[in-house]
Amino acid sequence: MLDQKQVGDIAPTETSSSMPFSSPPILTLGIACMMMPSFMLAQAWEQGEGTEGLNMQGIHFHDGWAYSGGATGTYHSNDEGATYSEANIGNTSIGPTRGFTHDDTYVYMCSSNGVFRSDNAGSSWVSVDNGLPQLLSHGMAASNDRLWVVTPSGAYTSTDHGDNWIPAGLDGLDVRCITILDNVAYVGTQGQGLFRSSDNGANWEAINNGTSSNTYRAIEAHGSTLFAAGGIGSGIFRSMDQGANWTLLSGGLPGGTFRGFATLQDWIVAGSFGNGVYVSNDNGDSWTGLNEGLGGLTIFDADFSATHLLVATDEAGAWRLPINTLEVLSGVSTGDDTNDTCFPNPAVHTIRFGHSPENETFQAWDITGRRISNGRLTQQSLDISRWLDGQYVIRIGETQTFRFTVQRP
Repeated sequence: MLDQKQVGDIAPTETSSSMPFSSPPILTLGIACMMMPSFMLAQAWEQGEGTEGLNMQGIHFHDGWAYSGGATGTYHSNDEGATYSEANIGNTSIGPTRGFTHDDTYVYMCSSNGVFRSDNAGSSWVSVDNGLPQLLSHGMAASNDRLWVVTPSGAYTSTDHGDNWIPAGLDGLDVRCITILDNVAYVGTQGQGLFRSSDNGANWEAINNGTSSNTYRAIEAHGSTLFAAGGIGSGIFRSMDQGANWTLLSGGLPGGTFRGFATLQDWIVAGSFGNGVYVSNDNGDSWTGLNEGLGGLTIFDADFSATHLLVATDEAGAWRLPINTLEVLSGVSTGDDTNDTCFPNPAVHTIRFGHSPENETFQAWDITGRRISNGRLTQQSLDISRWLDGQYVIRIGETQTFRFTVQRP
C-alpha cells in the first residue's frame, strides 16, 4: 500500500476513507481512460433488518417479494429487502435453504429437506418431493413451464409445478448448479466439470474446453454469455459460444472462489468467498469491487429486485445496494480529443491529464475501492513511479473521474 506522503508532485490534504455517495455528476473524458466511478458507491450498502448475523445461502426476487434463506430456514421481504421476517410455515427451518426459483404460479425453494412451493409469497409452503430419490438438493431453475432441480444424484425435471419429478440424466453425479439459456440446460458438478443438454436432460454433453476446474458452484446466463464459478481458488470462466469454449477471466477479479451470480441488463454481478461483490458492465472484461460498507465478504448468492442489488452472506445476513448507484456507471462516453484524456494508458512512471486545472485536488483508489493517495496535481500530471502494477481510479476536483492501468515491462 502506497503512503500518500511518498508520492511525488503532490501536496497532502485532509484524508477521508471513501468518496461520499452523494457525489456530483461524472464526466468521462476520452477513450484512453474509461470512466469507472464505482468507489462513489461506498457507504450505500444496507443490512436487511431481521437477518443480522444469519447464514444466508440463497436469495431471490419475484413479484415484489425478496426471499432469502440459509441455515435457519427461509425469510421474505415485501420492501425490496429492507426488512425480512421468517417464512417457515410448512417448511422446515432446519435446512438449510439452498436456492429459489419461480414460475407464473409459484415460488419454489430447495433445501436439505426437499423442495417446497408457495402460492402466497412464502407465507406458507407445501412440500413437493414426489419422484425425488433424496431430499438434499443444491439448486433450481425454471424455463418454459419446466422446473429443474439438481441434487447429489443427478438432475430432475417437473412439468406439473413440482407435483411429480422425473430423472433428467447425470445419474450418480453430484450436480451443484444450473442455468437455462435458449432452452438449453447448463450445469456444474462436483468433480466432473460442466455439461449441457438441449433435450430436457435426455442427453448431456461435457463442455470443458478451456477450463481448469472440475468443480463448479455457480453458473449464470447473461444475455448470450455464460459465466461459471469454479472450485476452490479457480476463479470465473466465461463462454461466448454456448459453452463450446471457456476463458478464465481476470480484469480486476481477485483470485479465489466465487459462489453466486446475478444479472440485470448490462450488469453481471459475482459474489466471492471472502472477497465480497464484484460487478462488470462490459460482459466480464473488467470488474470492480463494491465492498466498502458491506458487512460480510463471503457471498453465497445474489439477485436484483426492482430497486436494489440483493446479496446473501455467509455470516452477516442479507444486504442490499441501490440499483441507481450502478446506473451511474452505465453512462460511459468517449471522446476523440487526446487533450481531454489521461495518458499514457497503461502508464509506467507518470500519468498526465489533459485540460485538468493545475493544483487541482485529487483522490485515487485501487480496484478494490481502497484509497491509496490524495493531494494536489502539479503541471497536470501525477508521479506514479512507486505505485504497484494494477488498475486505479482517480477523481480530479469535483467532476472528473478516470480509470487507468499501471503496467511495467
